[in-house]
Amino acid sequence: MSLTINTNISSLIAQSSLKSSTISLNNAIERMTTGFKINNAKDNAAGYSIANNMSVKLSSYDIAVDNVSLGVNLLDTASSSVELVSSHLQRIRDLSEQAANGTYGEESLRSIQAEIEARILEIDRVMSTTEYNGIKLFSGIETNINDGSGEDIYEANRVLNQTTFVSGETYYLTDVNDLLKLEELVNSGENTVGVTFELLNNIDMDGVSFRGIGDNYANRFRGTFDGNGHIISNLTINSSGDAVGLFGVSYGTIRALGLENCDITGNNEVGGITGGNAGSISECYVSGSINGNSFVGGLVGNNTTGTISKSYSNSSVTGTEGIGGLVGSVYSGSNISECYATGGITGTNYIGGLVGYADQTPNISGYFDLQSTGQSSGIGVGNYSGTVSGVNTSELENLINQGVLSCFDYGVDAGGDKDESVKTIVLQVGIDSTDNSKISFDTDFTFGLFIDVTVENGAKNAIGDIDEILDIVSKKQTEFGSIQNRLDSVLDSLSISIENLTSSLSTIKDADIAEESSSYIKSQILQQASATLLSTANQNPSIALQLV
Repeated sequence: MSLTINTNISSLIAQSSLKSSTISLNNAIERMTTGFKINNAKDNAAGYSIANNMSVKLSSYDIAVDNVSLGVNLLDTASSSVELVSSHLQRIRDLSEQAANGTYGEESLRSIQAEIEARILEIDRVMSTTEYNGIKLFSGIETNINDGSGEDIYEANRVLNQTTFVSGETYYLTDVNDLLKLEELVNSGENTVGVTFELLNNIDMDGVSFRGIGDNYANRFRGTFDGNGHIISNLTINSSGDAVGLFGVSYGTIRALGLENCDITGNNEVGGITGGNAGSISECYVSGSINGNSFVGGLVGNNTTGTISKSYSNSSVTGTEGIGGLVGSVYSGSNISECYATGGITGTNYIGGLVGYADQTPNISGYFDLQSTGQSSGIGVGNYSGTVSGVNTSELENLINQGVLSCFDYGVDAGGDKDESVKTIVLQVGIDSTDNSKISFDTDFTFGLFIDVTVENGAKNAIGDIDEILDIVSKKQTEFGSIQNRLDSVLDSLSISIENLTSSLSTIKDADIAEESSSYIKSQILQQASATLLSTANQNPSIALQLV
């Protein structure tokens, strides 16, 4: 290499090496001080993007863990309150069993009743006030105790204890015995005009012999039957007569009632809610099997001049003539609106997805499921005004979800009117917006406590009623436990995801301090060597001057 004054190649080489070693030294210092080998996108563009995405997911997983923990705390609160309710119910049962012994006089029974009433009020207080973070968890209960509102419901008002009905009065049904007594009295000719009946509990009719309330047009039901959103299940009627259903013939009002898993067989005019209807039916539904000869419908067999609204049937309906998914036959003066049918339909003549036979010009509007009913026409035969539309299953579900069909959706209900302030709890337990990242549950349940051990058979009836309520409470506790187990599983799953994602993020982003310290020392030595050699290289022009 020649000696030059203007261009010092050796110095340039040393400067380049010094710059490179200084950059390496700075990178090593940055990585060791931050702990990350990727600090900027320029360090590793792909790795930087992947690491950022992982960091976002890790943060979301941490929130999901917090969400699940809060859900567990909410369920602990609900479960503890239910345990308290259960202990009060057990004591009430013990007191009722004590009162049923027959060795206590009126004064002693009143003392027992006083403690029962105090515990009932405490149960109502717990059920009405339990909340978590401002969320109301339960509705109150229905009781026969005056809580200061001025409204009393006594054991004496149960249908079971009646021999006659008084117009303008309200009577209550709490179990199978009340329903059987109502059937007995109406079918024997007892007048129900102006009388109101309220269903206060779900009733299971499994194994119970039943013909129907108002078994003919002479003994028709004329009162008001308010189901209060409760369900009568497993009703079986096997009759060779006409006008067959939960109500044989109704000229009254029936509302807010669910009839589940029924098996009803008759001759003519057969329906789930009623065989013959000239009254009002609203917010009711039927599931199960309805069988007959002519004028057979899932909800009503023969609707002469009655009104049916906001109701549906998903029962299988079988008969010969005038067979409809909702109603077998309708006549002028009838009005059917906001109703639908989804059950399978089998018949010979006049078969319709919603109505089998329409005489003259009744007003009918509603929907039927083309797929599940197996029918292409909503009305089997006849004239009518209105619109009956056949839709596929998904279209019908959309109409229900959109509120076009506002029929009540009872589902599996422990009974009682729902408090609108009690909402379904939806926990966000995942990191995205799919249904798999959510767990939904309903803490609410309610029941009626109508106990008066001072009246005849009051203590005896109370024992059976409380056993049913304890079963409801036990099932709710089991539901809470199942959800808690799910949440524990979710926590385990989240922990695994967090652990593995953290490990992956560490692999991509974290600096190996041992490696970086070695790089730091190497860069430091190279920097020092470059600086020393640069000093030497800068002397080369002066050597050239010695030749002059």
